[in-house]
Amino acid sequence: MESTQHIFSVTLKENKENPQLLHLIQEMSFELTRKKVQRLKDEKNIQNRIGELFELYCKVLHDEGLKTPKAVEHVINGLLRATSHDKEAFLYKTIYEKEQLEKSIFIQKQHIREEISQTFSTLEAHIENLTDDTKHAAFIALNDAKLRGIEMLGILKETVQEALLTTLEKGHDLTDTIHTISKNLTYLSIQEGQLTKQRILDISQTIITASIDIADEDFAHAREILEGSINGVHDGITKALEKFKNDFKYMPTEDIESLLQMDLSLLRKELLKIDEEFIVMLSVFASQSEGISSGIIKEMIEEMNSSVAKLKRTTNEVKELLSERIETLKGEAEKKLESFKKDVNVFEKIASAKVESLKQFEFESDKAKQVANEAKKLGFRAWEVAKNMVDGAVKGAKEAIKKDEK
Repeated sequence: MESTQHIFSVTLKENKENPQLLHLIQEMSFELTRKKVQRLKDEKNIQNRIGELFELYCKVLHDEGLKTPKAVEHVINGLLRATSHDKEAFLYKTIYEKEQLEKSIFIQKQHIREEISQTFSTLEAHIENLTDDTKHAAFIALNDAKLRGIEMLGILKETVQEALLTTLEKGHDLTDTIHTISKNLTYLSIQEGQLTKQRILDISQTIITASIDIADEDFAHAREILEGSINGVHDGITKALEKFKNDFKYMPTEDIESLLQMDLSLLRKELLKIDEEFIVMLSVFASQSEGISSGIIKEMIEEMNSSVAKLKRTTNEVKELLSERIETLKGEAEKKLESFKKDVNVFEKIASAKVESLKQFEFESDKAKQVANEAKKLGFRAWEVAKNMVDGAVKGAKEAIKKDEK
């Protein structure tokens, strides 16, 4: 400590007239302290040493006639830097490694997307070699497979827009058909990946945004578009949660962690708020829109109490079921699930920052054409599926009426 005091004292003596004296005091406090504490491991010993050095520096300032609040402030700043120096270095290293991991995840997801897209292209090319009676069925099956992976392919919004435009061109059963399209695409997209509140809201936002864009351009059908789309998305979420509930209800305990791979307690809390956040999301859309959509969405928010109640019932049922199953996870199964929680939470935090960027690629002109063509085909298929479902419902209703009349 004597050598530290000597260095600090001599330096101050030699630099009393230096205009950078305060900065020098801070740097000297930092460097001398860092060397004294860098090899100490115990936090108590580190703090004891910091306190000793603080008294030493203040004594030197007093002896040299420099005991001003500013001088002491710069001593404190130097001590604080020295205390956190190693931890900050580790933090910056960790941040760098995190960024590299995020880049790796982003690139791997791109590779997966490209691989699957190439496989779809290969299958589509080979369908041309099939006999005519098989070719039509094969194209339908391929497009249905693409619809099930629509979010992963990165063209969910484009497909929604094409499906809505096709519906408007056909010009009949607009609300019911758009409702069915939105419900199906919401449900399929949610089923494609892990069930989390953020994924549900991201998918909902993409589909409703696409609908708002078209509604603001087509004043005559804006209400049918928005009512069909928003209610369809809402019902698609409910359907996905009901499926999750039914699948989870009868799942063997030993299969829970391998199938879900998620923090069940966190999921339980998140799902309880999904109905509220859905309404908040609609309110944001209404406030941001400068077109006809704004007023329509505000009216819909006021009328959604009954449908929100249905979603709230479903989320409550899921929450109660999760609570029951969490209580049954004992012993080794519980330990394994705890390990899964940590792994998945880390992954979610790392990956969440890149979710939006994965949905917003900038394409070259050729690539843009390819995406547009793909979205057009899938949009037509989404309309076709919805139309068949609506037609089936209408036919069933007519048959029921005829029976009643007899």
